[in-house]
Amino acid sequence: MNRAILSPFSNTILSQKIVLISGPKDVGKSVFVEDCFLKNQIDFQKVELGDELVRKEFNKLTVEELCWFAKEKPTILICECEHLLLLKEFLDEVLNAKVLVSVVLTSVHKPKIEEELIEALSYQGANFYFPAPTFHEYAANTSLPAEDRGIEHRLIYGNYFPLSTPINVKQERLSETLNKILAQQFSVAHRVNKSEVLLRTLQVLGNHIGQPLSFNQIANLIGVDNETIERYIFLLCEAHILYRLPCYCFDKKYELKKTNIFIFLDNGIRNAVINNYNSLLMRADIDNLWMNWVIAERIKWTKINNVPSQFFFWRSHTRQQIDFIESKAKIIEGYKFKYSKKKLLKTPPLFKKYYPNIPIHTVNIATYFSFLTKK
Repeated sequence: MNRAILSPFSNTILSQKIVLISGPKDVGKSVFVEDCFLKNQIDFQKVELGDELVRKEFNKLTVEELCWFAKEKPTILICECEHLLLLKEFLDEVLNAKVLVSVVLTSVHKPKIEEELIEALSYQGANFYFPAPTFHEYAANTSLPAEDRGIEHRLIYGNYFPLSTPINVKQERLSETLNKILAQQFSVAHRVNKSEVLLRTLQVLGNHIGQPLSFNQIANLIGVDNETIERYIFLLCEAHILYRLPCYCFDKKYELKKTNIFIFLDNGIRNAVINNYNSLLMRADIDNLWMNWVIAERIKWTKINNVPSQFFFWRSHTRQQIDFIESKAKIIEGYKFKYSKKKLLKTPPLFKKYYPNIPIHTVNIATYFSFLTKK
């Protein structure tokens, strides 16, 4: 299928020396890049650092040896570049034109390169976000009515697969991806040496989507220290598994201040974590699934389209809540989510009192598409 970044990415790889494409595990970043190379008749070589044996061999090389290897082809694709120990030094040689080669990097975690270079790539339009296909991309490739009819499947199995993929295949591959997340994404350098704690962290968050949680609450539920939980969650967010919504708070009376809502950036991964693929008719968490899916889709759409937005939630100690607040270009709007279109949700009186100028909208099965693609 055609991805939203196809045209700008194809143009960029023809003009930039370094291009970065980041996204979660198993979404097809490398396949996408290779297809673009073939369509543009770019001669390239590929280094798959996701393979442990390849990674070990490449991390034995000096910078000079890396440069010599890179010169074999005019373009080099380095997959999961965060595992290359001398990445920064190699890219310095490329930027200083000591090695005439174009480099395309894919990553799951943030690569170990200077922040100034990442900012420069973003400014040049050479830093791309690549999640599992979004609802908007699927609708553009099939049709909006077809994808609309498949919303229930998206809430349960997420966006990794087309609607036509058999259910047993979806479940099997989601389990495989979850196992890769737990076993392969994190290294000793990340100080993650207990994958069972990582899994329990995900399970706690999976069972509390839509609910405000502090790091201390999560740590107490799992039985580990706060620092470990905060570090693990940071890594899960960095790896595009989770997104953290902080509190929208200006120290007004009764506002929550030190909690977060954690969104899974794919519903299928969330349901794999809690091992629940039941249909909506058999679930008590429909509204939480709905809230997680539409927020994740909105976040991914803004990141793909480089819309500079900030996201929050709001809640009081009296359990009044605004599920999602988006702030961009001095425009702030709030949203409440309900799967059913029969019920219009009211603005909590305390929020209306504190923030009378922030409009609140209800997003349900009848109104979601305009929310997902709102510029």
